[in-house]
Amino acid sequence: MFFSINPRREDMLYAMILITAAFVLYTTAIWAEKIKHQLRHWMLLVFISGFMCDLVGTSLMALHMKSISIHSICGILALLIMLIHLLWAVDALARGGRCQALFTKYSIYAWLVWLIAFVSGVPR
Repeated sequence: MFFSINPRREDMLYAMILITAAFVLYTTAIWAEKIKHQLRHWMLLVFISGFMCDLVGTSLMALHMKSISIHSICGILALLIMLIHLLWAVDALARGGRCQALFTKYSIYAWLVWLIAFVSGVPR
């Protein structure tokens, strides 16, 4: 085990609930922005909420990690991509114009990469 902490069994349940909430929130923010062709403040708040759920959920899952797997690597990379995407959203909202147009054009790709990590962890 990577950590000296003894995780509780219910931590995994909380992690799954948080990751699912992150999926719903992140998807809502990305698709609302895609449909409206403009990033709005409420979308950014939903995005931030999704990131926070993902961060806490991923941290709880890491407590149960016994070895490095494709899913754990994808999960950490997806969290990093989500953070970069969030910072880009803040910048796009502040600057507007071309920055926001580029965000709108490419944000769906960041979401797709995150979605791959999400799906790779779905139990079979």
